[in-house]
Amino acid sequence: MTNSPIVAEVDLWGTGRQVGHLRVPQSRDDSGWGTIQVPIVVVANGTGPTVLLTAGNHGDEYEGQVALLDLARNLRPEEVQGRVILLPAMHYPACEAGKRLSPLDGRDFNRCFPGEPFGGFALSLAHFVDSVLLPICDFQMDLHSGGTGMDILPSAVGHILDHAGMQARTLAMADAFGAPITLLLREVNAGPTLLAAAEKRGVVALSSELGGGGRLNPAALTITKRGVRNVLRHAGVLEGLPEVGEYGQSRRMTVPDLAHYVFAPVDGIWEAAHPLGTTVEAGAPAGLLHRIEDPAAPPIALSYKATGLLWCARFAGRVKAGDPVAVIARDM
Repeated sequence: MTNSPIVAEVDLWGTGRQVGHLRVPQSRDDSGWGTIQVPIVVVANGTGPTVLLTAGNHGDEYEGQVALLDLARNLRPEEVQGRVILLPAMHYPACEAGKRLSPLDGRDFNRCFPGEPFGGFALSLAHFVDSVLLPICDFQMDLHSGGTGMDILPSAVGHILDHAGMQARTLAMADAFGAPITLLLREVNAGPTLLAAAEKRGVVALSSELGGGGRLNPAALTITKRGVRNVLRHAGVLEGLPEVGEYGQSRRMTVPDLAHYVFAPVDGIWEAAHPLGTTVEAGAPAGLLHRIEDPAAPPIALSYKATGLLWCARFAGRVKAGDPVAVIARDM
């Protein structure tokens, strides 16, 4: 048992299909005993592994939320051997607001792990996920997309790991998900993420990037809906082999370091040189950064520092100094 103040309205060890909430304490001026209700669905039957599927870690990333809502409505206990735990709108206040960060305290929920039991909504929920849910899981997938600021080629994403066995299991799960790209990523500030927390617990874990631009991409949603069921097939919770999409087997790629990123050196308006998905060369122009504060100054030209595929591109026009405007992936 943990010292979490969060109460689950479902029996995590029960069988059948249960729909309820995690009650996260949130005291307000007008409600000292108030709670925020985070939706949770548990579908369990027979014996088998436990798979935790989460979406809405960031509230402006929609493909995962809709895919898990679809799974929550349609997954039947008789299909399952094991247990599936679904959190389709995990960071509920941000999902409700359609924002990346919490409207309660401005926190990025995916930088709150392993959390604190009494640290406020985001830290308390992160602690519950880390200390209650992850220890009973065999597999975990946290569904992401580029949100409002970025657009990203649909990909199943894992971290670059030192443990060869866990790396192989992560890649196998990513291949099973069946996105056009299976990618190993060296990301900015990965340590406090849910993916890193699951890895520390020894759970075979995966993330994703499934579009972006603050919209629900129909093609990416199709990939996501098929992918979450593929993960359940891969785990042995559902019968059958993972389905292969219309683009064939996933292309294995990597972003091995921050040299594959292009960062804006100053604030400005970003004019990209290439559309997402273009193959680019190191040293080639990446785009122009326009500065409105100095109308007479020429725009700042930025170049790629690596050769490969333009895997992630800035979607929002306005950027701040230090923002990535492009990320290059190369074949493994």
